[in-house]
Amino acid sequence: MIEDLRTSDIEEDERERSIRTYLGQRHNSAIELFGIVPSLDWDQIQENEDVDTLLEKVEIEASGITHPPVPSNFHPSEAEVTLDLDPSADRYKLQIKGPDILGSITGTWTTSGLHHGDLFIGDETRAQRYNSERQVRKDTWVYLVSKNPPKSEVSFVDVYDFADVALVGFRASEKTEPFLDRYGGGLSTENYGFDADVVLPAHANPTVEAPLYAPPEESVLVGVTPSEEIDPIFEVVSIPKDANDTVEIDRTGPGNPRYYKTEVPPGGSRRVSIHQRNSDRHRLIHLHPSEESSTIDTLEPGSRRIGIEIQDENHRELLTPIGDQSSKHMPVDFNPHLLHTTLGYVGPEDLELEVIATFAEGASFGPTISRDVTTISDMISEIVHWVECGCIELEIRFNGIGTVSIRFPQEEQ
Repeated sequence: MIEDLRTSDIEEDERERSIRTYLGQRHNSAIELFGIVPSLDWDQIQENEDVDTLLEKVEIEASGITHPPVPSNFHPSEAEVTLDLDPSADRYKLQIKGPDILGSITGTWTTSGLHHGDLFIGDETRAQRYNSERQVRKDTWVYLVSKNPPKSEVSFVDVYDFADVALVGFRASEKTEPFLDRYGGGLSTENYGFDADVVLPAHANPTVEAPLYAPPEESVLVGVTPSEEIDPIFEVVSIPKDANDTVEIDRTGPGNPRYYKTEVPPGGSRRVSIHQRNSDRHRLIHLHPSEESSTIDTLEPGSRRIGIEIQDENHRELLTPIGDQSSKHMPVDFNPHLLHTTLGYVGPEDLELEVIATFAEGASFGPTISRDVTTISDMISEIVHWVECGCIELEIRFNGIGTVSIRFPQEEQ
């Protein structure tokens, strides 16, 4: 039973050769219907095999797909394969024939066309067709397929003409909860269960299970937050499930975030599901390496790092809870008043930090003082005062992620 629940809905869909179906604004802000099927994984290709030669042997037939894929689209260097679907078709079919070693993609992939009442959940650019086991997160965008779009809730929704139907778009919130319940067959944000968001890199969209493109071996930090009243066990399950061992994430208490640290693979995709044990709740994390210039390369450096930065005239040092350097000893001639300009936080906004000062024996303060903050710059003056009064070590705990520490010279106390 536990092993069955560990199997994600994505793995089940791919095993059944089901095309995952999406709606979203893709080109020139026009809404399009598209499908997703997996590309090959490097782990599926034996060392003595040439993937390009194997793909040359692939044959593809399609119906209901306006621009059928070509074999090279399934190369492991691609994160996934996108299919442009004809919104007026009743059914979609993609038949792939090829060598047995390509068994992860060969077969007949299908899905049905649009029907009145279909729900798509995600954001405006990528919303996946809903199934009865899917929960809805607040602030998620919902598309409803309707032949007769509602009129009374015009202030809450956007209505789009699309093929032979209308699309009703709205954001899941307390305001639209009755609308969601009525047209979603009892669907509610209250049963969503837990959040699994990519904290680093900070640009990742929390409501979309799209591939995250980043440089190879880039650090990735995933935050998992349960409902306030429970402290369940969460685990990281590979897709497919038997590709790697299941990893359990350490508990941190009811409603408290806990973190999973990993990195972008050096080549090809890595897909994992954050799974709440003994439930059917899964959240997909899809990592794919990319050396090309993309959104992540144009962001501020802080969006890709987390820690405490210490700088002087010559260089900067980053003390990070997820890297190799997490501590620093300040020099004997250290001037604590320079902390106003040399010490700063780098990372996601509004992350809770616990600052703990440890004092030397005989100091007027201590033996320890702690503060909970979200902006460390607001308490630099207090830290300077602590150092002047005998603080020998400052620990900064990153809300379950890890800790960095700064040691101050006792000779200067």
